[in-house]
Amino acid sequence: MLVIEHRRLATWLPIGGELEAGETPLEAAERELREETGLVGAFRPLAGAPEGVPPGFLGYEEHLAGSKGLHLNFVFVADVDPSAEVVPNDEFGAWRWVDRGELDALVSPTNVRQFGVLALAARAA
Repeated sequence: MLVIEHRRLATWLPIGGELEAGETPLEAAERELREETGLVGAFRPLAGAPEGVPPGFLGYEEHLAGSKGLHLNFVFVADVDPSAEVVPNDEFGAWRWVDRGELDALVSPTNVRQFGVLALAARAA
């Protein structure tokens, strides 16, 4: 799983961002991955997902985020070319791929680690 060390928040997070006007959560996930890392992901339907669920959709979480109000997280997983290089943007400098053991030790919000466990176990249909 790819995680970045977010400069402003000083914690390890997955790639993410905000929806743009008229954009679906899947379109935002594809765009944010490309904008933040230069990577192009293959978002595939996940095994066991109900009919009509967007490809790669893993789950949803919400929490209060200070002055921003309610923060809605639509969580997606995607496959990327293993030979592709991460090109960081200005939101982060450090990044790394983590496995299950490294995920458990990650200094990050609990929900990041919880969704990380689900992401690492997710399989395409």
